[in-house]
Amino acid sequence: MKKLVISLLSCAALGFSLSAWATSNPNPHPSNPEPMSDGDRDSLDLYQQYRQVIQRTTGMVRNDTAQSLVDEYGLNIVNVMWEDTARYDNSSVGPNISDLTIQVRQYHPEQRRYEQHLMPVIRHPNFSDITADIPLDQFHLLVGNHNGRDLERVSLRDVLDNLPNYLHNPDSWVNETPSLLAKRDTHVLVSAQACFLPIPPGDKAQFNPVLFNYQSYPGDPAVLTLLATREGTSITIIDNRDEDNLPYRQIWGQQLFFNQNGQRARLTGERLSDFQAQQASEAEPTDEPTPEAAGESGLNMVMVIQVPLKQKEPMDMDMIVGSGPVLMSAPDPEMERSNVEEAVIGHGEPEGPFTEIAELPIERHPDFPIRVTVQFYKATDNGVLSAEDVDEIHQQINRVYEDADYVGSLVVGDRTQRPTDYDGEHQQPKNWWQKFWEHYYHNNG
Repeated sequence: MKKLVISLLSCAALGFSLSAWATSNPNPHPSNPEPMSDGDRDSLDLYQQYRQVIQRTTGMVRNDTAQSLVDEYGLNIVNVMWEDTARYDNSSVGPNISDLTIQVRQYHPEQRRYEQHLMPVIRHPNFSDITADIPLDQFHLLVGNHNGRDLERVSLRDVLDNLPNYLHNPDSWVNETPSLLAKRDTHVLVSAQACFLPIPPGDKAQFNPVLFNYQSYPGDPAVLTLLATREGTSITIIDNRDEDNLPYRQIWGQQLFFNQNGQRARLTGERLSDFQAQQASEAEPTDEPTPEAAGESGLNMVMVIQVPLKQKEPMDMDMIVGSGPVLMSAPDPEMERSNVEEAVIGHGEPEGPFTEIAELPIERHPDFPIRVTVQFYKATDNGVLSAEDVDEIHQQINRVYEDADYVGSLVVGDRTQRPTDYDGEHQQPKNWWQKFWEHYYHNNG
């Protein structure tokens, strides 16, 4: 993806949708499948209908009209987001870098396999990466889901200072100190974005944020993540493992799950209008609290929080840029109107044990800042954006930055004394990519 060299890296840099690559990736399925039943044929019809919704949504990345609308505000539509805690000057790589994607999963009833699709996201351009430095104390999370208790709101500072208290299995914490805070953590590094999900009226989307950290590998994570939604906070190390334990990997990266009392569950999204109709039909509709990021909150807000960790065997850090494909513009939807609305985020059925710390002796890396990616989820079923949609999204993103003490790029331009700038070498080594691949294959086989 971003920084995935050869064929995939350049695709990401151009905003190329990897959905086609993901769904065409070969994987095992029966060579002589049984004849389809009537029920199977009905399932295939439903699959094809929803597949059209997915394709219209993913096509926003290649839609000239949509890209022009967001470009007026200095924004891009991408499907791979560069959410880094430390990047070299004027470079796409650095000592602690992560690619974030939003992946919707769909089951193919005829081929008996799951397909992954990368969703479009509106954000500031990846390379310059306009970020905000916001005081740590302006962030609050909901906790209690990890152990099946009622939700309560606590500060991000408290969670990071007493992390074992917010684990389903606190005995898995083997460190002497319970804190992952560093002296530098007066502020956190923040970016904001709007994420689109393919949701027809009356339906739901099933999805995961997926994070690939370039320094992490199994048994030696370079970041810990907190996934914060209106239903709670889920804490896990990032070592690029595959939770599905599939014999093939469709998309590079580690899926982030909701922690339902020690069991992992995928996130879901439904239209706000459907959610409100359901609430109105209940005898006692609930008015639950939501997480808060710099004064912003809501049923559609998710935070992906990365906490840098020290590694036992860190990578010793020339970028090789492959020639990317010539991208065709997606056709503009004709005679259709936008039906974008907020998407309420929930979770699905439990699928197996949730991995937290894996009994690893993790330790905070003090040279790198904490990064908070604030996401506002939107529902669409045709991929059409209106000028009003884009203006609203621009305002929503801007509100996250409004109260920041510093706003700008830590990658391009003159170096400033921002509290979230990382400590260490800021020039990209000439052999960075060679070292990355050596490190990757040595630790992943």
